[in-house]
Amino acid sequence: MISTQDNIERLGEEIGALVAERQSLRAVQADSDALERNRLEICLVQRRLAQALIARYLPAQAQAA
Repeated sequence: MISTQDNIERLGEEIGALVAERQSLRAVQADSDALERNRLEICLVQRRLAQALIARYLPAQAQAA
């Protein structure tokens, strides 16, 4: 089973790779469809990262209250 911390780190790495891909796409003047696919993938991974961070920190806040 993947720990929340491992998942958070993996998602951060995935975002970094997608951003690097986007920079490469822009460097070669890729078409708007390719840029849009990349943008949507970045958004999806950022959402998964946000959900993982909430899962990690929200339970601790609820117990402290």
